[in-house]
Amino acid sequence: MDKPCRQIDVLLYDDVNLLDVAGPVQAFSAVNDLQPGRYGLRYVSLAGSAVRSSCGLRLAVDAQFTDQSGQDVLVPGGMGVDEVMTDRRALDGLAGWVGGGDDRRLISVCSGALILAAAGLLDGRKATTHWGREQQARALFPAVRWATNELYHIDGRIMTSAGVTAGIDLALEIIRRDCGEDIALMVARELVVYLKRTGGQNQFADLLEAQFSGDRALRQLIDALQADPGHGWTLDDMADAAGLTARTLSRRFAATFGQSPVKFLERYRVKRASDVLSGGAPAGRAVEVSGFGDFQQMQRAFKRQLGTTIGGYRRNFSASG
Repeated sequence: MDKPCRQIDVLLYDDVNLLDVAGPVQAFSAVNDLQPGRYGLRYVSLAGSAVRSSCGLRLAVDAQFTDQSGQDVLVPGGMGVDEVMTDRRALDGLAGWVGGGDDRRLISVCSGALILAAAGLLDGRKATTHWGREQQARALFPAVRWATNELYHIDGRIMTSAGVTAGIDLALEIIRRDCGEDIALMVARELVVYLKRTGGQNQFADLLEAQFSGDRALRQLIDALQADPGHGWTLDDMADAAGLTARTLSRRFAATFGQSPVKFLERYRVKRASDVLSGGAPAGRAVEVSGFGDFQQMQRAFKRQLGTTIGGYRRNFSASG
């Protein structure tokens, strides 16, 4: 191996959200199938004893969380966040752990970011969290620059992600940085098997592949589209972002991804919107996060890309039923 194994300690507590734990952990574990020993995964709790997740499943732990824990600590969200936010041991422990080494990374999923904020670790930083916690987050922690329209945000060694499935998105980005784009893409392709399917769609596999394009100009454009999907992108704007002429961009994009840049942007917006809707967010929130101009524009795009209405998608795939 070119790089040493990174030890990731997953901080568990009573009423933790099981998917916040399982999603990212499965992504890191999948890397070990490709590069054995790349990530060491360990489960810790404040008392060093088993916890009960919010769905009732008991989770065993390997050790007690201390300021000597692994190189990375992953803090998932869940209903138990509010209690942990008032636990001085947890907050002081996290603050002490972060200060223990410059190579340590702190990763939060969903409402786990509120624990980081309560420990003072997000003051002055930009961070994201679950949309349902936005009001609480802004009221309790005004020193944090909350960006809840982002699926994840990386601010140096502090990495935060939004609701549930966004934890997988963040894990994939961490894997890309640690292990390279090829490994990240292979993991993304494997995990996509477990995502929900809609009429004949291929799980947006082309979007996953595009994230890890080896074409620097196209990757530059895709990064720009993902950073600001709500911009009124024209083909000329896209060409400027890629540093290419519009004609060259269209030709290279079609040759690489089998579609036009404009179609790709619509598919990316639909994916972001569907991810948010699947987590139970209202349609207005999906419009904001995805970059669609309004509800009707999003509705038309859903019909084109998924063959269903937004209401139909919510009935079939929303976590809120």
